[in-house]
Amino acid sequence: MNTARTSSAPFLTPAADWLTHQLTSGKTQFGAFLPAGFPTPRSDVIALRLFADRGATILEVGIPTEEAIYDGPLITAAYREALRRGTRVADVLDTVHRAATTTDASVVVMTYWNPVQAYGVTRFATDLANAGAAGAMIVDLPPSEAPAWAAAARTVGIHAPRLAARTAAPGELEHLAATATGWLYAPAAATRTGYTGDLDVPALQAFTERLRAAGSAPVVTGIGVSTPEKAAQIRHLVSGVVVGTPVVKPLLELGGSQGLRAAADQVEAFARALRP
Repeated sequence: MNTARTSSAPFLTPAADWLTHQLTSGKTQFGAFLPAGFPTPRSDVIALRLFADRGATILEVGIPTEEAIYDGPLITAAYREALRRGTRVADVLDTVHRAATTTDASVVVMTYWNPVQAYGVTRFATDLANAGAAGAMIVDLPPSEAPAWAAAARTVGIHAPRLAARTAAPGELEHLAATATGWLYAPAAATRTGYTGDLDVPALQAFTERLRAAGSAPVVTGIGVSTPEKAAQIRHLVSGVVVGTPVVKPLLELGGSQGLRAAADQVEAFARALRP
């Protein structure tokens, strides 16, 4: 189970240190994404625990937002359902804490900038560390805010990974690598979440090579990894694969215990596909 130190110091919390160990172990890690407060405010942790039991070594908890510009209709619908039920940042932190203290998976947060800005950057980093999170990726982090966020995360010892766009110029990639800790996120498809088409594996390979040339952080992928077969196809390129839509879809469409079982089956299938 993950725990976090509460004092400010230039080192990694145990949770962040463990995630670093996972991503540099030479084994491709599997991460399952779920918005906090979804399917319901209490069942989110039940689902996350089940995902960990079925093979997810990373649990990515999403902060619901109305403006999910990188997300397709299914995850957007899950966000809206969580917001409709009253989920706020404080609730997300509670979900993180309960997942981190009752599983052996690393718990990270995926968010957009607006909720972080409204909550307060320093406060957000501190409360994440205290909740047991290993880090947080702000997918639309404004470049002008990146140094402040990186400093806040470093002070409390959590990771501040960055999303890298395929269209980024070499100078932009170097900036991302310089301000990112923990990992760099390289979308497997240059589109929104929920993409189910074919993956351009050579293009992804070339992009991951560019990222490794720009910095030393492990590379994690997602977006477009819609099946276990696609995960197996790209596992040799990255240190981790995180999927969201394949897990969220059955929870939306089936609901209840049936949806939870189907989502857990998806997690297990993906986890198996990433094993050598």
